[in-house]
Amino acid sequence: MSGETSNPALTPNPEQLRVGDATATPPPPPAAPRVPPKPKRVPFGSYIDPELQKQLRVACAVDGIEIRDALDEALRMWLEARNKD
Repeated sequence: MSGETSNPALTPNPEQLRVGDATATPPPPPAAPRVPPKPKRVPFGSYIDPELQKQLRVACAVDGIEIRDALDEALRMWLEARNKD
């Protein structure tokens, strides 16, 4: 035969070769931390000053919290301060 053909079974492929720790089964990923469920919420609507809303949105975005969580905290603080008087 004039043309040589290679036998793929005899051709080394070092990219598939795994040595040492690469042959071990990887450990399972760590369990995700448990997040407590969010409290039940009821609908609430109101009107506020547009500039106050803008400041609230920016502050929540910077702090990485939801607006409803900030409102919960603000209302609780207001009620607590009101009850101290």
